[in-house]
Amino acid sequence: MGLTDILAKVTDPYERQARLYPALLAGLPVIVMATVLYGSNSVVTAASTVAASCGGLYLLANIARERGRRLEPILFTSWGGKPTTQLLRHRDRNIEGPTKRRYHAFLSRMINLPFPNKRDEETNPVDADDIYQSAVRWLLNHTRDKSKYKMIFDENIAYGFRRNAYGLKIIGMCMCIATSGWVLISEGIVKVGEESGVNFFPANASTAANISLAVSVVMLMVWISYFTKTTIRNAAFTYAETLLRACDKI
Repeated sequence: MGLTDILAKVTDPYERQARLYPALLAGLPVIVMATVLYGSNSVVTAASTVAASCGGLYLLANIARERGRRLEPILFTSWGGKPTTQLLRHRDRNIEGPTKRRYHAFLSRMINLPFPNKRDEETNPVDADDIYQSAVRWLLNHTRDKSKYKMIFDENIAYGFRRNAYGLKIIGMCMCIATSGWVLISEGIVKVGEESGVNFFPANASTAANISLAVSVVMLMVWISYFTKTTIRNAAFTYAETLLRACDKI
């Protein structure tokens, strides 16, 4: 079973892109190593087919989802609250005043609750945030049509992908290091035991081993430099602002 066949089993776009892809990226060094070094091994092929057919894909997606969801409250706290809540606050300046007042007026009508003014927000910020979050919950429930609100759906996928990948960051980095270690030792680049040492230019190093090592090194750099709190925050606030724009379309 090839990677294309595996991905074809997951038809839901969010499930595939925001949950399964991060899990597959975490295991990419192992997948590449198994393919280029042991691809002709019928045992490896049979094992991957059985795993994919017996809920392996569902398990991978749920691991990514669970780790991402556990991380989310910690991120929100470090940012000062949920992105949508922050954007609706009077004291936040990411959305210009006239637009924010228009959003407030619309959402206030929809949930049949008066929105707090600046003084209310300063006096009781917890109650103010509760009203903002209630309004956002209403907005989420009324923008679930993926075809009508495609931009919102796409930004949600982008945020979910980065959040879940960040939740798997340690696992992904460990996979890169472990796979590199296995290839280095099995190919004789690093020798252990009585003849321990490093042979930087081993005569028996195969092209397949070099490919596997390259993928592991590149992915390690990706985990370190790309999947960060900053990139998640950018995606989260982009999604939040896109969601609030629906106030002008509903």
